[in-house]
Amino acid sequence: MITCTLEISENVGELYKVFLSEKLQSDRASCRMTKGRTLKFEIEAKDPVSMRAFTNSILRIIETHEKISRVK
Repeated sequence: MITCTLEISENVGELYKVFLSEKLQSDRASCRMTKGRTLKFEIEAKDPVSMRAFTNSILRIIETHEKISRVK
């Protein structure tokens, strides 16, 4: 099992709302999200390919949210 933790300290409340509607689990990986002062994603994957795919998905959603926020 491979583990990774991503921790985000900006726009915590907004991003938390965005990720509430996301499916944070697949056959080969799962993610636990916790909100405090930061938004923390704890990812567990069965293999490196799954870890990369899951991590990239999370980062793409964050990147899209940032781009949309700049347009507002």
